[in-house]
Amino acid sequence: MECMEGQTLSAGLAKGVAVVVGYELQRLFPSTKKEKQDSILSADVHVECERMDDALEKSKQDLDTFNAVAAEKPSLAAAVKLLSAHATMASEIAILAKERVSSDLVGVENALDSVVSQWVSRLQQIDNEFLRERETDVRDVGQRMMRHLLGILPTRHIDFPNGAVVVARELVPSDAIALSSSGVVAVVTQFGGKLGHTAIIARALGIPAVSGIANVIQRIASGATLLVDGESGVILAEPTAVQQTQFDARMSDARRQSVLEDLVDAGPCKTRDGTAISLLGNVGLQGEIEQIRRRGLAGVGLFRTEFLYLQSQLRPVAEAQRHIYAEMAEGLGDRPLVIRTFDLGGEKLPPFLSLDSHIAPSSLNLRGLRFSLVERDLLREQLTAIVQVAQTADVRILFPMVIGSHDFKQAIAVVEDVMKDCDAIRRPQIGAMIETPAALFDLDAILELADFIAIGTNDLTQYLLAADRELSAENDDVTALHPAVLRAIEKVVVAAKRWNCPLCVCGEEAGEVEFAELLIGLGVHELSVSPSRAIAIRATIADIDLAVASVLAKRALTCQSPHEVRELLTQASRSELQTELEQSSSPMLGIGP
Repeated sequence: MECMEGQTLSAGLAKGVAVVVGYELQRLFPSTKKEKQDSILSADVHVECERMDDALEKSKQDLDTFNAVAAEKPSLAAAVKLLSAHATMASEIAILAKERVSSDLVGVENALDSVVSQWVSRLQQIDNEFLRERETDVRDVGQRMMRHLLGILPTRHIDFPNGAVVVARELVPSDAIALSSSGVVAVVTQFGGKLGHTAIIARALGIPAVSGIANVIQRIASGATLLVDGESGVILAEPTAVQQTQFDARMSDARRQSVLEDLVDAGPCKTRDGTAISLLGNVGLQGEIEQIRRRGLAGVGLFRTEFLYLQSQLRPVAEAQRHIYAEMAEGLGDRPLVIRTFDLGGEKLPPFLSLDSHIAPSSLNLRGLRFSLVERDLLREQLTAIVQVAQTADVRILFPMVIGSHDFKQAIAVVEDVMKDCDAIRRPQIGAMIETPAALFDLDAILELADFIAIGTNDLTQYLLAADRELSAENDDVTALHPAVLRAIEKVVVAAKRWNCPLCVCGEEAGEVEFAELLIGLGVHELSVSPSRAIAIRATIADIDLAVASVLAKRALTCQSPHEVRELLTQASRSELQTELEQSSSPMLGIGP
């Protein structure tokens, strides 16, 4: 039994069998196209060697694709060198594998497996940390070639067995999306932040996720029984019978509590003093609409459509998207469905784009709306589907990562052009996501054009604080509680009030109970959160006095660090704040006596 402590990305409890995502993956998921051959005839050597050459060539093509993207960024010079080293390593391994095929008369899969295993074994015995870490590179190279040999699709296209706990160094967005249609019950990673896509997907699916486990794929073996405590961030590998029994009891209690919560009539969402707060849900998967209804949410405040794209091998056409949006809108009834157009680019590239030779590598570095405007045909397909559904349902368009009025005007023009092509009469409401520092300096021009706006606290936090969402798991300063982020939100709230423009905060941290109180104190009356957090947030809102919350928010704006804000939230008594409110003669944002 081994106990490992990490950081919670998604709460919950789960018991399952470890599936380590790494070089050994093909052993758990054998190919249906060609099985490994233990032995071959001399006449088959040439064919097997040709298969090795083909796998090598395809692996190099993969590396060339990655290299084209990395070469565009000076900051990724090290990555370019690494990819070059991987290409050289792949050639050397392929040569040794073909020699093994000829000398031992074994299938090329077995030969490759043997060569890689031998290299890994030697590296593990070297008393040098840098060289030992090259084991990872060898496994990566071997995995890529083995997949091409076996015809195994990337991780995101593999069906995990029921009860699987995915164990990985990290999961890229497309890998995280694969969890939605799998038998995965939990995720354990070495890297990954609470604002990253693995965390978002895990919370959406209601499965626990824990990150920050050092050397996790070395410490946990495939097939090991794992107890994942997403409440405390603790992982137990190969637990004792007593530990399993105790954990089973906790899981049973949690399931009963969940059933009771679903039976509770949500009712209106109001603060203690009777102020209505609109509580909506963030979704990334079509099936989450049922959770919106069960939790009594006012609609969908953010549908992350890029999650659909990240699973697609082909460019999604308008009709396929129209069917999805129409079904979701029907499930919501008269409640709104805010569809964010695809937020792709950067690290989020679906299969059909990552291998498209017609795309300029420089465009792949763009994000959000700027990427969409470059990929205008793809954008038009999506907007066509949205406009069509919006003729009979309350469906709204939200553009991600708006930089300023210039790119927002271009996007609106595309909508209007699509409407003409569709002979559409009803123009859907069009909103802008305020999540870049640039947008903060062009707010009035954006608000003049927008029907509504939304603050994306995830990306706003990342870009304001110059942080990496996925790798900031252990950095307490990378949080929307940072005073700089709070001041940015206040700036947007004030501008939205001036233009009488509806405003929603839809970042993941809007679902944190302490942050929600600050948002309401800043004047935000519409929140969109993960459905799994709706009950806790609703209870928090019911206990908030709006005037007191405004005083709390005002004090938070004067803090100098996230640590000071946290201390304020934990130490400031409500009676003290009430006294300060009564003594104050300058109410904040028009809220107060």
